[in-house]
Amino acid sequence: MTGLRAASTDIRFIAVPHSEVAFTMPQSTPSPRQPEKRSSRMIVVDDNVRCIGGHFYELSNLLMTGAKKVGYDPMLATHETFDSAQARTTFPIVPIFQTRRLLRWSMGVDGESTVARSLTGMPSDRSPWNRVVQSFRDSCVPPSKRPSRMLETWKDNFLSLVERIKPTSNDRLLISTGDDFLMLALASALQQAKLPSLRIDIILHFALTTDDQPDKQERLKQIGRQTRQAIKLMGPHDVHLHATTTSLAQQWRQSNVGTPISVIPYPTRTRPHLEKQIAAEPESNCKKPLKLVLAGLPRAEKGRESIHDFLLDVQAMHLNNHDYQVSMQMPPQKWESMIPSTLHGCYRKAMNGSANSPLEVMTSDLSTDDYHRWLDTADVGLFLYEPQRYKARCSGVLLEMLGRGVPVIVPDNCWLAEQVRKAGGHRSIGFIYQDRSEIPDLMRQFKKHRPAMMERASAYAKKLQQQHDAVNTLRVMGLASDHLAPDHLAPDHQTRNVA
Repeated sequence: MTGLRAASTDIRFIAVPHSEVAFTMPQSTPSPRQPEKRSSRMIVVDDNVRCIGGHFYELSNLLMTGAKKVGYDPMLATHETFDSAQARTTFPIVPIFQTRRLLRWSMGVDGESTVARSLTGMPSDRSPWNRVVQSFRDSCVPPSKRPSRMLETWKDNFLSLVERIKPTSNDRLLISTGDDFLMLALASALQQAKLPSLRIDIILHFALTTDDQPDKQERLKQIGRQTRQAIKLMGPHDVHLHATTTSLAQQWRQSNVGTPISVIPYPTRTRPHLEKQIAAEPESNCKKPLKLVLAGLPRAEKGRESIHDFLLDVQAMHLNNHDYQVSMQMPPQKWESMIPSTLHGCYRKAMNGSANSPLEVMTSDLSTDDYHRWLDTADVGLFLYEPQRYKARCSGVLLEMLGRGVPVIVPDNCWLAEQVRKAGGHRSIGFIYQDRSEIPDLMRQFKKHRPAMMERASAYAKKLQQQHDAVNTLRVMGLASDHLAPDHLAPDHQTRNVA
């Protein structure tokens, strides 16, 4: 499947005998055929989607699946490199965007901008000096990655999308991964697009500031001022903003963005519930090492620099005696710096498919199905995440673990710890650590108390799966109220959380 699937038209030519034509007269003039009424489309847009693996595609796919259930005809616009043939979906896909990751030029935690920008992407700070400094920084990156070029490319691609699919006022536009800079690009595109008034929903994922940021309040003001102007220029469209955590919604409200922010449950895939009956396991299985999974590709905010020291800390206590096997995704070109030299031989054994290695190494490009089958094998999930980066940021991987009934080990002072506390706190469905040096002992405690923790985690998983089902996400966003009865709602999200 390549590009957008055009709606099929059933045209049939029927040969009629001449004698029938001569002697069969119509009794009345037939009324003209009325055009079929088309369902509203849910147009999901994410330029970050380049392959069927990863959370960008997973999120888009879940939202489309939920949209289909509540009566929409979903479709997805992706980066141009996306191979539609691999998607194995019946939803139309349009690989059209020639640029991606506009988050790079956000003023938030994950971006490189320090000043507000205009609709052209040029610095527009009130201070001439700040504009000069940011302009110089912009010029130091390759031309195709400069903010003005990325914004212009995204705008042109969006206009091509509009021309191709021709949205109507009945359709819904959903930006599944939004940020302050992308909203500039969207506003610029909508200024030129020939569109009827649309409802536009934008999901926000990334923190705007950190607690220890010295210019925190000024940065929030800049983001709010820039986004407020962008949304104003999106008129007459009806723009709705949604945050995936309460902390992130609070940051956006503090920015005085001027638009209500709803808090939505991040959707996660519903899996057949995997209740591991510890007591009923054969004696031989009791001697198998427990599998500790570090899910997701190692990135800076996910504790990439801590993997080496973590493995050193647990090698003697848990790996050499086969109490645990550590399973992780690892990019092939960087593994030597993340794996201690004392485990290089074990890593090579794992790469050769040995089941006796204390390490299990998964490729960095797992398909969605393979990724979820891998998570199904976890006994415990470990998160080495940087707390400051996840203070206001949701982790889809954590939800995937908790939705399976897998106990977890997470850092304190971030959204991940909030989820464990919500389920009962430290030692309930998992552990909360203050320092990574505590992890080896927490692994020892998990081995000792595993049956009770897994029982609690299993019970909590059922509640979480209902709350984070994509249909419920759309309902909380206000996109399913015309299609579903109230009994489809999870109890915790029966009203929109808007302030």
